[in-house]
Amino acid sequence: MRTSFFPVLNLVKALQEKKIATMEELKKALGTQVDMTVFRKLREIEYCTSYSHRGKFYAMKAVAEFDARGLWTCREVHFSRFGSLVETAEHFVVNSARGLRSSELSGDLQVQTKDALLTLNSQGRVVRESITGCYVYFSPGPEKRRHQVLGRQLPDPHQPFVSLWDSSGENPEEIRAGIFLFFSTLNERQRRLFAGLEALRLGRGGDRRIAEMTGMDVHTVARGKREIQSGKVEEGVRRRGGGRRFVEKKSRE
Repeated sequence: MRTSFFPVLNLVKALQEKKIATMEELKKALGTQVDMTVFRKLREIEYCTSYSHRGKFYAMKAVAEFDARGLWTCREVHFSRFGSLVETAEHFVVNSARGLRSSELSGDLQVQTKDALLTLNSQGRVVRESITGCYVYFSPGPEKRRHQVLGRQLPDPHQPFVSLWDSSGENPEEIRAGIFLFFSTLNERQRRLFAGLEALRLGRGGDRRIAEMTGMDVHTVARGKREIQSGKVEEGVRRRGGGRRFVEKKSRE
């Protein structure tokens, strides 16, 4: 049997010692000037390429120390259990609870992700929607996307939210008066949902506080909150069949 002039053990040893290495460093470890020789040897082991630095760095999966999110950083070089930047961006968006803006994903991955997200959107692997003037990327699956959009409308559990009713600006009374004016323009269903959303923002005891502020029944506020949390919002103001029963008028004889 012909003996390989470039034993894979040399490659393994280099990656174990350095943890991460460039193509040039791997060619030096194997004693070759040919990229394909390195790729052939890499195929014999489980390896990954960085999603940062244009995929310039290589590492053994056995050496990589991925965190709970599937990410690993070594000497400011970023690797992902999911592969390239595009593949990693897709995984994060599809599995997020409330979709992701480009800035949010860039913060998570510590690299710019705008181009990767545009590529995914053009390929139909994610869906882009404008939410309050900002582009947000969601899963292409309709059911998953519906829950993500709903999650985007709820308070972010990782960010401190303040209720509109707890306004503390220069003119809090004017702000609250404006909120009451807006509240008066809503129909029954809209008031219930708005009250439920504000109760969610306030957290514990929010149902009763919003009920006291608006004059609504606390059970109505709680119902609005449950509808938002479940994602099942009734379309009409009244339930189907509600209201007076139709009574046929009898004509005089």
